[in-house]
Amino acid sequence: MRIDERVEQLVRDTLHWAVKRQPVEFDEALRAFSDVPTQRSAMELLVAISAFASADICGGEPSPAQIQELSAEVAEAETWSSASAPEVETFLKTILAARPLSGVLPAGSAVVLAFVVAASLLSMRPKGEGEWWFNYLDKVEAAIEAAG
Repeated sequence: MRIDERVEQLVRDTLHWAVKRQPVEFDEALRAFSDVPTQRSAMELLVAISAFASADICGGEPSPAQIQELSAEVAEAETWSSASAPEVETFLKTILAARPLSGVLPAGSAVVLAFVVAASLLSMRPKGEGEWWFNYLDKVEAAIEAAG
């Protein structure tokens, strides 16, 4: 997957507010995704990030039990958002099965979930000394681009 640099920066800026759990700033950052092509590119990137990070955290393709556990962890960690464990589980199951989110979750809900889940997964993964979520994001994006 080729990552559009402009969209990548918008996604990173919005993920920053999600990781910091700042709902007002997060909502403001979401407004930058005003046109359909930008929204589509952002969602593709967020889905790829979430799929990669969840597989990385689980040591391979997550089992249904691992998805359920990960979903509960994300929902518990992200109580500032409206993400519930069942919604996170639906989101993860859908993206990991490479199915479209349309029709599975309301469009607005899917966008918020995509950011909240990606931010949570990026920040929860154990990192080395001096590493931050955005260092891990660099590695994830490099792997996504390398995979084509």
